[in-house]
Amino acid sequence: MTIIRFMRVLPCLLLLVSVAACGNDNQEAFVPGSPVEAAFTMEPSEPAVGDTVTFAVTVTQDGKPVDDASEVKFEWWREGQEPHEMLPATFQKDGLYIAKQTISQPGSYFVYYHVTARDFHTMKKIPFTVKGETGEVDQPTPAEQQSQDKKTTSSTEHGGSHDHGTEASEGGQVEMHFMPATEIRASEETWLGVHIMNGDDVLPNATVRFEYWKDGEEKHAFQDAAETHPGQYGAKLTFPASGAYTVKVHVEAGSIHDHKDFSVAVQE
Repeated sequence: MTIIRFMRVLPCLLLLVSVAACGNDNQEAFVPGSPVEAAFTMEPSEPAVGDTVTFAVTVTQDGKPVDDASEVKFEWWREGQEPHEMLPATFQKDGLYIAKQTISQPGSYFVYYHVTARDFHTMKKIPFTVKGETGEVDQPTPAEQQSQDKKTTSSTEHGGSHDHGTEASEGGQVEMHFMPATEIRASEETWLGVHIMNGDDVLPNATVRFEYWKDGEEKHAFQDAAETHPGQYGAKLTFPASGAYTVKVHVEAGSIHDHKDFSVAVQE
């Protein structure tokens, strides 16, 4: 090839290389990230009445600390207690988030950590015991236990931005952590997500559907949700007008058939 012909071809070659590079960049931009992981600790591990308990969770992604979580909270309660308490966590360093609580009654307790970061949500329930002065543990009254069996909890009651509930369902106990967008506007496409657990494990490969309607109206709309990560499902919805809406999340997986209502506010 002569120099003149090479000089004529060179711009085309450079253009092809540039397009290929841009294509690779675009492909990399759409590669989904790895799920965030959380490691929970509690100090003291065996608290007594009057102790200040420190709930802590270290959040990582691909082994690196996550310092920009959008929400980290600890939901805790004494067995049979309603409503639950929700503690917002404070960021420390290197992916560590903590919250402190003084507990004044002995008994059996549970704590959930809720971590929302980088479009992921993870949570887990941990039981713990608070001993009395004599080392004994109080048990819930029959009324408290009955209330616990019918538990339906909403973190929005404690100033949270999501709703979290547990209902007895056919085939198991399904827990749903509803994750709507922070701001929802009428006639604009918005993302709704839900994190679903069955007992202490995430519920993958489920059929999840959003049913939604404006309060006071009879017309309902439906949208199938896709599983974005194990146990996490989401879909894009458009609410036609501003106002208060109800979103019913339907879940089916094997013998499990469950649903739960959540409230959302749509702005103009």
